[in-house]
Amino acid sequence: MIIISGNHDYRNTGYLLFKKFFPFETVNELDDDIVLVTVGTARPDRNVGEVGYRQNLWLERTMKKYKDKVKIVAMHHHLIAIPDTGSDQLTVVDAGDVLRIVLDTKVDVVLCGHKHRPWAWNFGKLTVVNAGTATSERVRGLFENTYNILTISEKKVHVELKIVGGKRLPINEIVSNYSQFEAE
Repeated sequence: MIIISGNHDYRNTGYLLFKKFFPFETVNELDDDIVLVTVGTARPDRNVGEVGYRQNLWLERTMKKYKDKVKIVAMHHHLIAIPDTGSDQLTVVDAGDVLRIVLDTKVDVVLCGHKHRPWAWNFGKLTVVNAGTATSERVRGLFENTYNILTISEKKVHVELKIVGGKRLPINEIVSNYSQFEAE
């Protein structure tokens, strides 16, 4: 299990408790072919996310080490704005720097959360996937409660959206069939 802190975890010195009760590794070699790297974007008592200069340098150096692996980066805040979710001010403030790094180092997937809305952006080899929410009814719009399932086979990542208590479907179906005025 890999746990990443979000902005609410960092409220009122919650970051101290989070580190105590949820120790984590930033680099997780899942097997011979897959590496998952976590990037902290939450900051104490702030809604906005940031990777920051030092962590960006670290991310770039780290991802360059894994040339022949499937590379996944996971962070709480969304890297790219999601349609119909309001202000884009809560994306990672240094998103351009992070995008350059993940593209230059040939990352396969960036996993994000924060907005409680499932979505995926494809940039050729790179896919940026946003998770919905499995438990909250806040700000999820017309979407049901969902979570993402990643299947990795032959060095390719396939992302499915799982509706809690319901069906599974490729996340790209949500994007291609999305209409802001329809609910399933």
